[in-house]
Amino acid sequence: MTSPPAPKKAAARGERATAIGGNSGISQQGDNAAAGQVRAETVGEIHIHGAPPRKSSRNKASDTPDEGRRRLLFLLALGGATLTGVLTGGGVWLQQSLTRLTPVFGGGWEGLFASEEIRDVFHRQGLDVDVNNLSGIDMTYIQGSDLGRYHFFLCPADTIAAAVKNNFRVSGQSPSNPRLIFQAPMVVLVHRALLECLVDQSLVRSENGFYIFDVLRYLDLRLTETNWTWGSIGAPEGVAQGDSQVEVVSGAPCSAGGGDLYLSLLIHAHRKNYRTDRTRLINDLQRLFQNSWPPSSFGLLQEFFSSHQYPMAFVYEHDALKYLADQQGIAPDNYRLLYPDPGVISKHMFIGRDDKDGSELVGDLLASREVQQIMARKFFLRGADAKLFEQAVTGHGMTGCIRQGDALKSLALPSPSDIAPFPRPDLMIAFRNEIVACA
Repeated sequence: MTSPPAPKKAAARGERATAIGGNSGISQQGDNAAAGQVRAETVGEIHIHGAPPRKSSRNKASDTPDEGRRRLLFLLALGGATLTGVLTGGGVWLQQSLTRLTPVFGGGWEGLFASEEIRDVFHRQGLDVDVNNLSGIDMTYIQGSDLGRYHFFLCPADTIAAAVKNNFRVSGQSPSNPRLIFQAPMVVLVHRALLECLVDQSLVRSENGFYIFDVLRYLDLRLTETNWTWGSIGAPEGVAQGDSQVEVVSGAPCSAGGGDLYLSLLIHAHRKNYRTDRTRLINDLQRLFQNSWPPSSFGLLQEFFSSHQYPMAFVYEHDALKYLADQQGIAPDNYRLLYPDPGVISKHMFIGRDDKDGSELVGDLLASREVQQIMARKFFLRGADAKLFEQAVTGHGMTGCIRQGDALKSLALPSPSDIAPFPRPDLMIAFRNEIVACA
């Protein structure tokens, strides 16, 4: 069976590459903290690739004794002449007979399913779940015979979920209705020392203890102000380069899962600000994507905390929190999460192809309280129970990064004027190619 068609790799303007996401709920998957291990467990960025399905982060170091025995039994089975007919008949029967686990394959955020705690939940319910690390746009490309290998998708946007559900129906399946597993808002991560100058520029305001970032004001200043540098607005030298342009930076839109969300936000803000034609929108936004930005959200977070090159980082809330929680030597109270207005929220929706083969059970388990607790505690994800997220944040002493004032106040998201929608996949691809020059 052939592998899913791959979107062409993007080479952005200047030297950069970029990526794609969802809608008023969207997202790709992210990264953060302590090098390899933490990076595999974040949610912010899913790279756009159409590579054949591959095993999820199950390296030798993380192999369990059971997995070792499985491999040994498998090799012995291959050498047994009496199993020749069984092997010819199909590997699923063999895997079930040797492991007593039903193999289930899906598309989505690989790092989530690679979590040992979440895998243990699936194993206890008789499932061996593996995923192909796919972006939302990749999911919509998988059709026909290629779709036959997938039991489910964890879609990063409403528009993606609708397209995937339709693809399942066309292939003769009876897909479930999309159900929300978690949502991930985007934030602007800044050093606390920058707040004063950002407030003076009317870019940031305080609302009920939250810091709100005015995207329309930012876009207008970014497009109209000349010599708008950190030094000119009075930014402290210790947290920003004085001669650098004031700008919000995301992962590159053609390669990182937050860059496409940032692009969709700017498209929405431009339409609200100027109500002009498509040509002006394209020309204006092209000017904002001339510089070389990090090719991934993880790379952006590394740069943010190790240098002053990118003082305002547009990242997933959970990635910022996980980095702050896991990295030694970083004092969380020195940083603030600014919530953009209009807002950007990534809604991750589960779609199973039918009620057979364990696909619906995967969705049930992802929505279960046990897995929701793991998601909140380990990944700082906002699930159905808001208290789980609040407990995780409070437990790491990071409440002040999100909201100032009474520590007992809720950490429920502030209410923006509206939510930036994510264009249909085909329209977003066109915008991305025209604005960022993704090939």
